[in-house]
Amino acid sequence: MKHTDIPKLYYSIREVSELFDEEQHILRHWEREIPALHPNKNRAGNRVYTERDLRVLRVLKVLLREQRKTIAEVRTLLADGIPEELEHIASDASIEQRYAEKRRAAELRAKLASQTDTITLTRQEAETILSTLQRLEELFGDLHA
Repeated sequence: MKHTDIPKLYYSIREVSELFDEEQHILRHWEREIPALHPNKNRAGNRVYTERDLRVLRVLKVLLREQRKTIAEVRTLLADGIPEELEHIASDASIEQRYAEKRRAAELRAKLASQTDTITLTRQEAETILSTLQRLEELFGDLHA
């Protein structure tokens, strides 16, 4: 019997890359540039990210990608850890979900754009897709950009 209510303690760089919709080399770059992000390594030398690392990554993702701050600004801001005014971002696990939804929507758009055949959807499927796209556009702005 699989227990899904047990929280995961460690994440690989591949898993974190997928969660935050960032390439692995970007995560390694952030690790080099931002001392607050320092995942441990296992015996094989692979990075293992903990919840503490995910909290830092949530803040990095919002500051760098959404607020367009520079690496230097973020390094200074996080020099002494996550400031109290950013704790709400660090604790917001929905950030990963938003980026996963955005990635899925982009993949769906690409797939639909590459189709030469007609795709048939039920009314419910079409409404679900439109609803999801509207939610994403509310969160991230125009997805066509």
